[in-house]
Amino acid sequence: MESNSKIYEEDQKKELQNEKIDEEDSKMKIESLLPKGEKEKDKQDNNQDNSSFDEEFYSDVSSDNNTNENSSNLKKTKTLNDKINDKNYINEKYKKDLRRSNYIENKLMSSITKKENANRKNLELAKSINFKSIPDKIIETDEFGFLKKVERPGEESYIPGNEIKSDEKKGNDNQEKNDKKTKEYLLLINSRTEKWIYMLEHYDSFTTKKFSKLKQRTRKGIPDSLRSNVWQLFADIKKFYKKDIFEKLSGEKLDEETEETIIKDLDRTYPSCQLFTDKYGNGQRKLYKVLSCFSIYNKEVGYVQGMGFLVAVFLIYMDEESSFFMLDSIMNKYEMKGIYLPGFPDLKKKFYVLLNLEKKYIPKIYDVFKRDNILPSLYASEWFICLFAKDLHFNAVVRIFDVFLLEGFKVIYRFALAFLKIKEKSFLKSTGMMDTLDILHETLNNIDIEDLFSISFGFHLSKNLIKKFENEYDKNINNENDEFISQL
Repeated sequence: MESNSKIYEEDQKKELQNEKIDEEDSKMKIESLLPKGEKEKDKQDNNQDNSSFDEEFYSDVSSDNNTNENSSNLKKTKTLNDKINDKNYINEKYKKDLRRSNYIENKLMSSITKKENANRKNLELAKSINFKSIPDKIIETDEFGFLKKVERPGEESYIPGNEIKSDEKKGNDNQEKNDKKTKEYLLLINSRTEKWIYMLEHYDSFTTKKFSKLKQRTRKGIPDSLRSNVWQLFADIKKFYKKDIFEKLSGEKLDEETEETIIKDLDRTYPSCQLFTDKYGNGQRKLYKVLSCFSIYNKEVGYVQGMGFLVAVFLIYMDEESSFFMLDSIMNKYEMKGIYLPGFPDLKKKFYVLLNLEKKYIPKIYDVFKRDNILPSLYASEWFICLFAKDLHFNAVVRIFDVFLLEGFKVIYRFALAFLKIKEKSFLKSTGMMDTLDILHETLNNIDIEDLFSISFGFHLSKNLIKKFENEYDKNINNENDEFISQL
């Protein structure tokens, strides 16, 4: 009887030890899925449970050996019942841990499945996009910081996770052509830059003996890297420069009416240029500073709408002080002061000159304007006040500024005639005044720059001819100048 009970107890011990080993294996599996902090906490709890169970179990077994046979059998029976209960406890704990392990695994798998489903949905959504609904143009900026419109890329580029795919042969051919054009362009720019550096080093000689060469190269375009220095040289701003005057003016108070007018015009000045996009940003503050200082400095002229475009062009290339003296040079050296004076006396004179030039060089368009009673004041005001800075793409604007700063206002007449000449066919088809005005107000941004320059300098204007028309105006004009112009 005693031997049988001992055998039974040994079998129970082995079974419990095997279950303990299985329990440890399950714990290791669970711990591999738990976060670090939770692993340590769970380990501490299990150690406490195991130690208390071992102490209880082995203390009971040792006490059984010290009792008599009858009482020991009864106690052993109770002890075995306790062990069975403990075994059930362990099984329940094992099941609980197993459920926890399964829960963690299910949660991880669920998370992975959700991500896969989300990616699949995004890809399906991207592939189902109606590309006709995507704008045909994508906004980017050009080399001057102005917003530009570029044709949208292929549809593949809009699918998230997909690389842009194109025909390799076509792509390679285009790449080779682009590389060749880029190389040719860089060689041309480098060659022109070297020539301009040489001209600047011998500037006095080129302004006297070799002026025709200087004029020829200027009409081709000043290298952008040298444009700021060349403009200041052409404008002779050293002649107008006064030390510390700009900083002194920036500390003076501007009258409220002029200040409000300037602030209103800030948002209207090149809103598509990154320098002036932000309201009261760095660019707008610079623009306000130059315009307000000049308004205080030249009280006779003050501030006139349109000046902001001239200053903005200068600010893209130079600092505020240099831009201030460039504006001062425009008013004095280039005799544009009268354009901005109250009553715009010189602006009306320039209208008279332009009308006579139209009559001489583009008589068919002149006849259409005369038929429809359209005067230069209806279309040329911004051309003359802003020097085309408001109406053209900036690349064309700086090219016009190049030749204007070297040759003077005569080139502005040439460009005005060229703009009208380019639209001559449309003017001749015009059916009336409103139709003609619509043609006049069509955008000029789509005009090819080289074509514009070619047509402009095809008009052989002379300073003597322009002076002749100006003298006629001064001699014959009176207070009813608009009536006089309408009779021409």
